[in-house]
Amino acid sequence: MDKFNLIKQTFKAESTEKVPYAIWKHYPEFDKSPEELLKAQMRFQNEFDSDIMKISISSRAFASDFGVELGGYNPVSGSRISMKYPIEKLEDWKNIKKNDVRNGEFGNQIKAMKLISREVEGKVPTMMTIFSPFLLASQIDKDIIIHYRKDPELIREKLEIIGSSMTDFTEASLDAGANGIFLATQHFNNSLNDEERNVLEFNPMKTLISKTIKKSNFVVLHLHGNLPDFELAAKLPVDAINWHDQQTLPSLSNARKMFKGGLLGGLNTESWKELNHPENVSVLITSVYKKFRSKGLMIAPGCVIPQYVSNNIIKTAVNTIKNLK
Repeated sequence: MDKFNLIKQTFKAESTEKVPYAIWKHYPEFDKSPEELLKAQMRFQNEFDSDIMKISISSRAFASDFGVELGGYNPVSGSRISMKYPIEKLEDWKNIKKNDVRNGEFGNQIKAMKLISREVEGKVPTMMTIFSPFLLASQIDKDIIIHYRKDPELIREKLEIIGSSMTDFTEASLDAGANGIFLATQHFNNSLNDEERNVLEFNPMKTLISKTIKKSNFVVLHLHGNLPDFELAAKLPVDAINWHDQQTLPSLSNARKMFKGGLLGGLNTESWKELNHPENVSVLITSVYKKFRSKGLMIAPGCVIPQYVSNNIIKTAVNTIKNLK
């Protein structure tokens, strides 16, 4: 079974000939140029043969085009660190305008997608990392929720502008060869009340998906953080959901009751730092898989694989998954 049919059946929760897996990490320093990101992504894919190739762009790339000044890298996640925000007070939001995604960091990521697509076309499905409009807004303004509650109309107006840029980027990424998108959010939890979650997260994400995704594409939704509103997330038109399933609710089994598509999880890679032997990774993976025993599971990390996880441990994890029955 080729990887394209494998994920298609997995996302329909159908039986597959093998247990699918998807693994990804950030590539500090290599994500500063499309050419270097291509090399890093291909090295990782060639070594570990993931069934989906997630394009791991710089985690603050989009925010920098809106005026965020970037520093170095988080030593654990490998993501870029924001040093200065363009929004310091509510009135600063009036300066936010739409970006031309053909230029700047938006444009760099599109170029990276084109380069990667040429290398792997027809061999492995690719998904470009996309941020929900409100996640991107929160990277521009660390006090976004406070500011929204002071002036909902202004923030909603600017959120539409950010959403328009992200929609353009999504379309351009798919045109550049991405087979699907990895749509990430970190506010599907109690940081927002129910009404805010609908207005600021659910509706803009649903609009982005409806404007960009065709039948030939797929959407993997990533719910970052603790206690996501999984039931609401399951109402979005997505093919699969990824969350910190080994660290927070819902469990894989309970998630299956709420969502009939693909579930990406099973690897609590953040805990691997405490393991004394790589073989212990095998025990954990096998235990999760045997406990779940349902269709539609693609084994994957709850978030990004930390930088401290060695290639040797990742290789042990991959070999374990390949031998699951």
